[in-house]
Amino acid sequence: MDVPASSRWMAGALVLAAATAGCASGSSDGDSGKTTIIVAGMPPTTAAKTRTQFLDAVAAFEKANPTIKIKPTDTQWDARTFATRLAGGNAETVLTVPLTEPPGLIARRQVADLSTEIKSLPHAGDFDPRALAPATGADGKIYGLPVTEYALGLVYNRALFTKAGLDPDRPPATWDEVRTAAKKIAGTGAAGYTQMTVKNTGGWILTAMTYSFGGRMEKQEGDKYVSSLLDGPAEQALRHLSAMRWQDDSMGANQLRTQQDAERDFAAGKIGMMIGTVNSYNRYTTLYSGKPDDFGIAALPQQGSGKATLLGGLVAAVNAKATAAQRAAAVKWIDFYYLKPNYDPAAAEQLAVANAADKLAVGLPTLPFYGTSVSGPVNAAIAKHTNIPMSNFAPYVKETDKLEYVVEPPVAAQDLYGALDTAVQAVLTRKDADPRDELTKAAARVAPLLEKAQ
Repeated sequence: MDVPASSRWMAGALVLAAATAGCASGSSDGDSGKTTIIVAGMPPTTAAKTRTQFLDAVAAFEKANPTIKIKPTDTQWDARTFATRLAGGNAETVLTVPLTEPPGLIARRQVADLSTEIKSLPHAGDFDPRALAPATGADGKIYGLPVTEYALGLVYNRALFTKAGLDPDRPPATWDEVRTAAKKIAGTGAAGYTQMTVKNTGGWILTAMTYSFGGRMEKQEGDKYVSSLLDGPAEQALRHLSAMRWQDDSMGANQLRTQQDAERDFAAGKIGMMIGTVNSYNRYTTLYSGKPDDFGIAALPQQGSGKATLLGGLVAAVNAKATAAQRAAAVKWIDFYYLKPNYDPAAAEQLAVANAADKLAVGLPTLPFYGTSVSGPVNAAIAKHTNIPMSNFAPYVKETDKLEYVVEPPVAAQDLYGALDTAVQAVLTRKDADPRDELTKAAARVAPLLEKAQ
């Protein structure tokens, strides 16, 4: 869902989401002696500045690796067509995909095992296991590398908290506290809390809530995954939303918001709280002109036995049809373009300076790809150029690291999210909608999709 952008080089690829299909996976140019790879991630012509930055990175890589030729594509990733295009042999060599995708790609053997190539990378032994987990197969092999990773939290408007008599430095830690705070904020005339509900965001956010209630959306039975929508926690989360909507009237009038709708209204001071990411601060300030001092973020609220948050982001993988030479070239590109700013303090500082010049946020808390011996000096280099109100992020930083990072559902996650959109919409727009009945309908819709995907 949310796709963070943390560097100048990555801005186009990650703000707009990663490209995938549309051309052959690569080739070896016999006459030139070069290995050609096709890579996802080039921004479209409508984003001229970031497109130029991407192409500059390509030129720098080719200069440093004269035997490799990069052919970039700006085709956008689309959950509806990705599998078909990949199966048809029309995808790039380097694929940049959301964390919902690796399990299925690995199971279908559509992405390459990169375990050998990764061993030769700088600091290969220093990776945080959590960063590699989303693209690690059941066989223990590594099929992709992190591009961005984020943990969902509670985004809140500090000014509305103050107006409602709440302490903005002590945001809600449980869903019961969210409910109490939402009622107070609603008393000021704003929506106390909002839930995204369309374009798969309803299922995405309900999944995060279910994790925070101690549950999961899928479970393994035998050698297959089935939905666990009716196991209890998803229903508890949906009933909590129903109570806030119909008993408390603390969620406002509009219950059919996209992520963009919610973020725009939040920046305008019309919403007190919503589930979001640290990276939404960039959009809050640059796209929607939100006041930096009003932005706050806390760890995802927990309830009952919950001690988890949803891990999202992007993974860079390599097409299974790539040759050995292309695999090696692809991993070099992934390291150069995505990983280096996470282990090289000089590269990290260079990007921080560029981001600051472009009026992008510098110093946003991130989930490190590497252990503290590597990430510490990188963070120190970035910190010299911080341009955000760091104390507003302290509740998130302090508590999120105490939670388990749970990846998105391992099978047909986007299909699951789509089915759950309808359930969330029903509960928030019809007072007589029963959460369990709506989840039962969603489970029936998603069951054949899960079966087909395995």
